[in-house]
Amino acid sequence: MASRFRSDVRMLVNRLIALPLAAVVCAIALMAAGCAETGQGSAAVRVLTHRDFHLPAEALEAFTEETGIEIVVYREDTPDDVIDLLERSRAHPVADVVVGVDTLDLQHVIDSGLTQPYVPLAPGPLVEDLAVGDHAMTPISYIDACLNYLPSFYVVPERRIDELPDAELLPPPVPGGLDALWDPAHAGSAVIPDAATSRMGVYLLVALERLHPERDDEETTPWPQVLDQMLRWDVELAPSWELATFERFAGGEPPAERPISQDEPDPVTLESLRGRLPMTWGTTGLPSVYAQYQPGLPPSLDIAVVTDDCVRIGFYAGVVAGAQNASLGGRLIDAMGEPLFQFGVADRFGSRPARSDIVSTPEWNEFGVTVHPYRPDPAYVGAHWKEWQLTWSQVVRNFETGPPPPEPEVTVTLP
Repeated sequence: MASRFRSDVRMLVNRLIALPLAAVVCAIALMAAGCAETGQGSAAVRVLTHRDFHLPAEALEAFTEETGIEIVVYREDTPDDVIDLLERSRAHPVADVVVGVDTLDLQHVIDSGLTQPYVPLAPGPLVEDLAVGDHAMTPISYIDACLNYLPSFYVVPERRIDELPDAELLPPPVPGGLDALWDPAHAGSAVIPDAATSRMGVYLLVALERLHPERDDEETTPWPQVLDQMLRWDVELAPSWELATFERFAGGEPPAERPISQDEPDPVTLESLRGRLPMTWGTTGLPSVYAQYQPGLPPSLDIAVVTDDCVRIGFYAGVVAGAQNASLGGRLIDAMGEPLFQFGVADRFGSRPARSDIVSTPEWNEFGVTVHPYRPDPAYVGAHWKEWQLTWSQVVRNFETGPPPPEPEVTVTLP
């Protein structure tokens, strides 16, 4: 992430150096006065996004070379910061284009009039259910968020016919959906991003609320009780998706103590993982992300996707309402729908292009997983997710300050 940030900064600095002095002054002042066109005829379009949305540098550079339009990128820390800045600067917009608005905030942005409708000149075929009515926002990419797990952890050790299994070495069953997180058989084996501090954690909360809504009947356990049970079975909360995925989750690589060239390797256990955990909340693209960090395309990866209980989150761009350079912003949005940009939108989350006709990367072709996810209604989740987030935080606080939970009682069924 740091290298990508440095790259973005370097690109911005180089472009500012190349611009005439008047344009540099405009960029430094956020172009609040609307001085996007300089006396020498150059132009700039201001893009507002956040650190979790990936803008492919090669595609942006190609856009500038083809059109002569410079791109100045402003990054806020979080999607919430982006929305807050748009609202506070409504009278004098600080950007011409906003990109990276997700399903959670989509309806709020539209209802608040923070963007103006724009119809792309040559839209390609879109992935199902990403399109927005009246072209108020343009879909750019999406993720399918799901559980990920370490397959080798769930392998039952082989034994002779006359040999009784060692109950201590028997793994839990392979997780089949979100309910594995509050199954005592999986106690102490999962790490998830905290919905109070992580956007990816909120996506998990959306999926959890769909399966276990709060309602006055006995058909299902409401999700706050499910969350409490998850905490009682030692599900670990990580403050960020990056920490959960790349530091606490054991996927994608063998544990330090596992023999790698032995006919009968020792079984993988929580102890052998040295504190790392075999289950987390990630995306269908996470295996392809791990593959990108390998020297060449690896023959296999020790990471898999639970295909049930996934949730699809879209990411959108729009021309900012009242933008000084709305026409230039529209040209950039056109470019975001073209193959070069769409091919490059994949990021460390495992996002996918919004267009359905884009050729996939070699890593995705080899390790990507296709699912049939839940597609949340932007109006419904937009109206409720912050309320759910507050409830989540309250459940966690009550657990942390309450009496210690009872020791888990796990019944092992021998195969």
